[in-house]
Amino acid sequence: MEDERVGSSRELGRITGISFNTLVNWNEGKADPRLQKLVQFAYAIGWSMTELMQYAEGDEDPYEAIARKKRAGQQKYRKSS
Repeated sequence: MEDERVGSSRELGRITGISFNTLVNWNEGKADPRLQKLVQFAYAIGWSMTELMQYAEGDEDPYEAIARKKRAGQQKYRKSS
């Protein structure tokens, strides 16, 4: 899990509150996430559980969701300023 838009699994871990090792294990198929962690992950990147399941089926990637969430937050900040 590495992408120049976010940086790395470490950055994704910081954003989601899920450890780097856990994310790597999920990515490599060495562990299956528990429902609580999936909810935590989805919430942190601004997705519903439906959106997360769509990703699992091959749609939008989490880095795009994080970038979208950051843009939305920046726009919200600009409107309130």
